[in-house]
Amino acid sequence: MSIEFKKITGKTRLLNPFKGNSLDEIPFEIRFDPLTGTTGRVFNLPFQAEMPDVAGIVDRSKKIFCPFCPAALEKSTPEFPKDLIPEGRIKVGDATLIPNLAPFEKHAGVAILSPEHFLPMENLTPETMRNAFSASLLYLKRVAEADPLVQYFSINWNYMPCAGSSIVHAHLQPNAGEVPTNALREQIEGCRRYEQVNRRNFWKDLIQVEKQKNERDLGSIGSAFWTMSFAPVSFLPDVQCVFPERLSLAELSNDDLECFLEGLSGILKYFLEENIYSFNVSIFSSKEEKSHRVNARICPRLFPRPIGNSDIAYPQMMHRESFTVRPPEAVREKLLGVFKS
Repeated sequence: MSIEFKKITGKTRLLNPFKGNSLDEIPFEIRFDPLTGTTGRVFNLPFQAEMPDVAGIVDRSKKIFCPFCPAALEKSTPEFPKDLIPEGRIKVGDATLIPNLAPFEKHAGVAILSPEHFLPMENLTPETMRNAFSASLLYLKRVAEADPLVQYFSINWNYMPCAGSSIVHAHLQPNAGEVPTNALREQIEGCRRYEQVNRRNFWKDLIQVEKQKNERDLGSIGSAFWTMSFAPVSFLPDVQCVFPERLSLAELSNDDLECFLEGLSGILKYFLEENIYSFNVSIFSSKEEKSHRVNARICPRLFPRPIGNSDIAYPQMMHRESFTVRPPEAVREKLLGVFKS
């Protein structure tokens, strides 16, 4: 069993009122994730995102109490127990990391990027993102040292409300726990299966095959390899990042972080060109699973249309089946032009 980019092609037949009620066909693909086997539907539809009313959203958010703004931060946010974080909160430059009052995990933090209530997406550069990510890595390293039961880590980001953020004030969510999430568990199980059969590491083979095919890969930045996902999980194609030599977020270096932030900022530039003003980021990691590697996924998210609809509907929510309106291969060249600039 080697890496396989498996897909099944299909088509829907209909009488199209926009083409004089003539018989028309809409092709689609069912793609299988090469690691987990999870399926997703991929179309090639004429979709273009419209630039949302960001100013209106920000104005409305300023009328709501924000615990992350400087006037409220010290009084309205919790501190860590002294036996874990002696200083109570972790501060790196302008970034502050606090406990999460709505914890997703045994160890759950919130890394506030900046005192600024709103960081425009065009201002999300390596410089403005570095401190919060550094604080998150420091937090996870301290957790790894303090709690031997913890085996799984992640750093997550919902940018803007339509990506799931309840607060416009930009913040990351680093988590650590004893039980992997479904996505991380499926990754680890897939890595183990692949290594048992092939006696090789999945991620290193994936990088080699993606480079050979030259259909989705975006290239390497230092220790980080970047590629578009063969089987996207979002409405528009998403991007993956792999650290082939890193087993755990707890061992990521400052240089590794710089490689990630440089690539991430390039992806966000492309999103802006496509009128995409929201996204999710997750970095997945185990503590010491030898077949697994630190990897990330960056997913574009869409603001609701005037009617208020979401970019997630019954396929994703009820059937756990992704639905993508554009193949990653169709947008790779444009993304690559921005990514490399």
